[in-house]
Amino acid sequence: MSRKVRLAEGALILAAELVADPKVDLFIAAYILQAVGVAPLLLSTIGFLGMAGQSSYSEVPRMSLIFRIAGGLVMAGLGLCIAGGLLGTHVSPDKGDVGLILRRASAGVFAGVYVVLFLLHLGCWTYHFQMRNYRRKLLGGMTIALPFLGVRVAYAILGAWSASDLFGKSLSSNPILVKFNPITGLWIPYLVMSLVMEAVVAALYLLFSTVLSRRRHHH
Repeated sequence: MSRKVRLAEGALILAAELVADPKVDLFIAAYILQAVGVAPLLLSTIGFLGMAGQSSYSEVPRMSLIFRIAGGLVMAGLGLCIAGGLLGTHVSPDKGDVGLILRRASAGVFAGVYVVLFLLHLGCWTYHFQMRNYRRKLLGGMTIALPFLGVRVAYAILGAWSASDLFGKSLSSNPILVKFNPITGLWIPYLVMSLVMEAVVAALYLLFSTVLSRRRHHH
């Protein structure tokens, strides 16, 4: 899902650059997609944690409730991010301050969900003796991937505080934060902390979920 978001973002930017009279709506949509890119990764994390815990911790009502709440918070953060991206543009030019608050609230929600998932995954390991070997391997894959996901979430937070507008024109007075703006900041942090981290997390999830599906097939 994260890859599809990136492909859509790239297609929108390419379309905006190629047309003779570029429409700002294409850039707005692309920049919003960039900001929400962490949401699919968080939702995937919730899903894979649930898969790893089948017949063990996923059967515990309290754990299932936490998974559902975390998923709901990610969707809420997604909604805040989209709304915040639109407010302050030509769609609603007089709501820039509200848009800024919503975008930063969205980043805060994503960060909070990540912390919850990280702590939750540590709790999941206490059920390792009840889990089949291939499910433990999937949970181990999550353990490897979570630090990379943490870097991506950190970039989302830094990006949200790097400017007061979606286009990165009204930059922060903090010279360090300015470097992390995904639109007008340095390209190396964007490449490493955003694109590379997303690719690593997606690759790890794909690798370990493939191992799980193969073991399921053999059983």
